[in-house]
Amino acid sequence: MQQSDTDTPVSNNSTLLVKIKNISFTVVLIMLSLGQWNDTKEAVVSVYEEVISRFTNEIEYKRISKLRIGLTERYTEQILGAPQVIKPSKLDDDLQYYYYNSDKFLLVTFIKNQRLSGFTVFSKKADFLAPIAYINKQLNTLDIKQYLPSQESILTNVGSLEYFSESYELSRNLMFYNLLLGHVNYSNAPTPYSQTIIDVNHMLNSVEEFDFSSVTFSSPLLPNFYSITELSNEIMQESLLSNYEMSALFNNYD
Repeated sequence: MQQSDTDTPVSNNSTLLVKIKNISFTVVLIMLSLGQWNDTKEAVVSVYEEVISRFTNEIEYKRISKLRIGLTERYTEQILGAPQVIKPSKLDDDLQYYYYNSDKFLLVTFIKNQRLSGFTVFSKKADFLAPIAYINKQLNTLDIKQYLPSQESILTNVGSLEYFSESYELSRNLMFYNLLLGHVNYSNAPTPYSQTIIDVNHMLNSVEEFDFSSVTFSSPLLPNFYSITELSNEIMQESLLSNYEMSALFNNYD
């Protein structure tokens, strides 16, 4: 029968996702009939999530949105899985950074005394709109000035890693947690923000009084990372890998 002009064609991705769900359901029924569900549940879920993540970011968004300061180390690992890298803090002997790397994002959890004390999320792709905990916003969506009303300070680096970040102390309702929001450049190529970051870094290192409101970028700065913790700004800065560390630990990053 000929399709009318009012018919809406089904996208290839939507059709494929429906097929995947049907296949997964069939596998579940087979495993249940064989009495082997307990042995295969994790494998089925893992394969299903891996396929879904090829077409959407919803699996990753869901995991990130579950993170909250105060969770136990064990529960955090149930959400994220096992980390690929663990790095001890040089600022706090009781603190370790756990790194979870993928082609879409890098996530770092701060584990202190078997407890989640903070975390950092860096989006590797412009279309990975990671949820920002506690403030109901996403990365890569707005000019940095539109996220929160006012910052406490500005932190930059142009040596081992190029980044620009603004520091905020969240409200009493949000436990006065510390938040860093900004842009990190792990590429060898400069970005539209690079020269301004270099200039601001120089000013911060050479001028005692610095007017934060005077910082302007040639194009809107879209934050691609955030870090939140009950600890200090220095801890959040330390959680960011240098260019060398990123290359040495995760050499698949371009």
